[in-house]
Amino acid sequence: MTDLQLDTLEAKGLIRLATFQPELEYLFRHALVQDTAYGSLLKQERRAIHLLVGDALEELYPDRRGDLSAVLAMHFEQAGETDRAIRYLTEAARFAYERFAIVEAFDLFSRAAALLPPAQATDDGATRRHRVEIELGRVKAGFSFLSEGKALEILDPILADAESLDDLRLAADVHITSAVLRQFRGERPGTSASLRHSLDRVAQIAIELEDPLIGAIPASIVGLFQMFTGELREGTKKLAEAAPLLEVKRDYVGSSFALVGLAIGLARLGEFNEAEEAARHAAKVAEDGDLIAKLDSLIGLSTVHSVRGDLESAVPIAMQCTNLAEETGATACVVVSNFVLGDAYMRQGKFTDAKIVFERGNEVANTIEHKTFRPSIAAYMRSNAASLGDFGPDARSFEEALGEARSIGDRWGEANVIWQRAETEAKTDPSAHDAEQMLADYDAATAAFEHMGARPFVARVLCDWGKSLRSLGRDAEGDEKLRRALTLFEAMGIEREARDLKEELAARA
Repeated sequence: MTDLQLDTLEAKGLIRLATFQPELEYLFRHALVQDTAYGSLLKQERRAIHLLVGDALEELYPDRRGDLSAVLAMHFEQAGETDRAIRYLTEAARFAYERFAIVEAFDLFSRAAALLPPAQATDDGATRRHRVEIELGRVKAGFSFLSEGKALEILDPILADAESLDDLRLAADVHITSAVLRQFRGERPGTSASLRHSLDRVAQIAIELEDPLIGAIPASIVGLFQMFTGELREGTKKLAEAAPLLEVKRDYVGSSFALVGLAIGLARLGEFNEAEEAARHAAKVAEDGDLIAKLDSLIGLSTVHSVRGDLESAVPIAMQCTNLAEETGATACVVVSNFVLGDAYMRQGKFTDAKIVFERGNEVANTIEHKTFRPSIAAYMRSNAASLGDFGPDARSFEEALGEARSIGDRWGEANVIWQRAETEAKTDPSAHDAEQMLADYDAATAAFEHMGARPFVARVLCDWGKSLRSLGRDAEGDEKLRRALTLFEAMGIEREARDLKEELAARA
């Protein structure tokens, strides 16, 4: 464009001078003017201009390919340079992921996937590798907001391609990610052939590569979900054995959560000194990790503090995690952190605050079909609502929550639902009590937590059970439960609850 043409456009108010240095630069005064000018170009002219700009950016800024990769991808995409567009979209997606922009990374990987040709048996190795790396990137970027089913729809078709490449580490990465997703969905090695195959394949690859880091992963995946579903001793043992190797192997989707899982498992067992040490260690490891690793470490720290009864420390950490997860679109972390926060608020007597965070956690859990925490969230949500006099909140019924927990073999969730059902019944009008069912639920929840070795939860159920017995006029039975709870609180060093219960028993003596 000539100087006269530029002067004319500036005089008419269509463009304005932006800068003289390092080069003369003009800007459109309004986006509509820019759109009109762009729309007036022939398609062939647009493609040529985009190609010219893309080539120029490559040549002028070779050291800025990372932060310019999204712009370069756009220009080459519009220029019809598909291979170059895919390369830069992939690079831009990785650049975004490394900077915790997980939603942006997912969108960029998805754009790259849309440009790939349909999969064919005749695809060469380079095409198959592109497809595997891009689709695996989509799943990892979307790990905290895609439902497990949707993620597996993306991942399953590339398993064969991953195996066909001469890259065992990439194949292991795909199988590891698949195994984690399947366990989150409720599948278990004993009943899922696909899950068992992926775990066995990772173990086989570890032997072939003589890599103990990869070899630690199958046991850690199984241990993680054993811990979360109530097999605390078995799961924590596996995680403790794998922990030293997991510190080194940080580049798979479940490594950070497995390290945090060890801290949570130890806390649920009432081994708080070890739990706090594990949580601090997981947080230190997460400093060099990605966004999900950092969020996982916050979940672990807040959970350990909460289970130990240090609610004043647990709440701000859980709030920090919730806010960061919301800001970055990490919806799975939104679910878990809201559950931790809601439970802490309930125990502080802040039922209105708990209602807000439980409702948010419930909404997101339903959206992404997060089965691992959904039964417990629904149960706590109903129990909290009863504290506010609302016995019909917008949540699953206790029967539905129990059914879901049992469908995925989640004994931990099942025990929580039964406990909170008893607590909800205890808050009803005494004249309308179903006392028999309430006491049976307390008994069942206590037995379930005792079987798991979950001492802090045994103590808290016993405490609630004892108070309910006393409300029914059965003081001797009630005091026996309260004294058992006090013994457990004192043995574990849960000082505040031990002190409160001791004062309550002394006042009745």
